[in-house]
Amino acid sequence: MKTNSATELLLAVCAGVLSCTGAWGSSMVCQDQSYYLKTACPHPLSLAGPADERVYLRFQTGWASKYECEGLDLWDGSLCTFVPEVQYKEWVGKIWYGVSTDHRNHAELKYRLDYIKELGNWTVMPWYEHSFVFPGDKGIPRPGLKTTYHFSDRWFSGTDLYWQYNNHTFRGYYAVFAGMHEDIADCVRVDAVVRYGYNGGYVGPVVHHGSNALDYNLSFTFRATSRLTVELFTNYSQALTVVKQRDLGDDFYYGINLKYTF
Repeated sequence: MKTNSATELLLAVCAGVLSCTGAWGSSMVCQDQSYYLKTACPHPLSLAGPADERVYLRFQTGWASKYECEGLDLWDGSLCTFVPEVQYKEWVGKIWYGVSTDHRNHAELKYRLDYIKELGNWTVMPWYEHSFVFPGDKGIPRPGLKTTYHFSDRWFSGTDLYWQYNNHTFRGYYAVFAGMHEDIADCVRVDAVVRYGYNGGYVGPVVHHGSNALDYNLSFTFRATSRLTVELFTNYSQALTVVKQRDLGDDFYYGINLKYTF
């Protein structure tokens, strides 16, 4: 997929979804908008459903104009992602596969397990993933802990702390975030999040310890049917200190995710 054609697809889906929003609201009862589970990257990877006795099976695919994490453009090109996911009560397991779409030899595979616990106004999510970057990578273990405090049904803030074990050393990345979400129409939800990240050796050797980036993320989620959701997102990553000193960062990217629940 070339960048121009992907951009056209994104705009077409956006226009089509917006034109059908009123019809969705009048023809179906929308399910409750679920809370977001974030990956290390700022845009959502999963929508968790109710923690009941049912086993939830989901599949997500998406496209992003850049593969950016921790304030850095990792591949210097766009990517496609494919994510099968299973959830039972508080446990969510997924396989994330991303591949470059500009014919570069870039691909990454992640096995990930999340545990989500609601404690009053707090949502606590310890997680673990094992990441493989192709070709030739033996895999990197990455544990993490995300906590979110909900001030109300709209406003929230929290921390996102994670580490990787590489070359016999644990190196961390530490982020704080704040944001809001709002149902702006039937079956249409907007999320806005600001996120600050500090590198504790996690991103390196290119970038040393210090402030990496300030991310501004905006996403729109449309519930097309009771099983299908469409998410459009944009993100601007403002380079700070150690990243800016190396003329990196200050990147804008956008993308689309489609998620189907079986």
